[in-house]
Amino acid sequence: MNTPIEDTSPKHQAGEGQESPSPNHRRFFDAAEPLFVRFGFKKTTVEDVCRLAGMSKRTFYDLFKDKQDLLLQLMEAVITQSTEAWEASVPPNLDPLGRLHSLLDFYSTMVREHPVMNIMVEDFDLMRLFGERTEEIRLSRMGGTLDTIFQEGVAAGQFRPLDRKAAIWLVFGLLDTVYLLIPNVMNAPGPLEDPVLAEETRRFIVRGLGVIES
Repeated sequence: MNTPIEDTSPKHQAGEGQESPSPNHRRFFDAAEPLFVRFGFKKTTVEDVCRLAGMSKRTFYDLFKDKQDLLLQLMEAVITQSTEAWEASVPPNLDPLGRLHSLLDFYSTMVREHPVMNIMVEDFDLMRLFGERTEEIRLSRMGGTLDTIFQEGVAAGQFRPLDRKAAIWLVFGLLDTVYLLIPNVMNAPGPLEDPVLAEETRRFIVRGLGVIES
């Protein structure tokens, strides 16, 4: 095993977003994500994460307040980095409706590639924590992108006039409910396993914005 590299950066302050995680943050994220997915959040310990990351507990607590803070920062990193990669892949001449479809595809891909997102609906306390920090964790990144799509789509006549803030909350609320909450609560196939449900979810969102497609 490689000798652990200790981080000398300033301590993390709980509640502050990180635009660019440090190398040590990334080592903890890379260790924690598969552990959370395989064993669940509750059964995974800080010691487990430190052992797999090859890092000390002292370094862990320099960067994270606790295990919950690790999960929240991990989610922020996943969403931010995934969104940046998706934005870089979108053709610059794609119209607002095309970008909306692309964003819906991106959300599905992100959930498929990062099943750790399902951890957020494991229990009520985690759901509450994510809800309290969803503004900084998700809406500050994906929400801004969706707001731009809505604004340009209304201006282009592709979408009906919208309360954009309400529409953003509704779109992400529906996606999270259908992709994450319902499959876990009802133990039933979600859109990742059921293409009909995936397509109906897409149509529901698109037509709710006043778009009629053939």
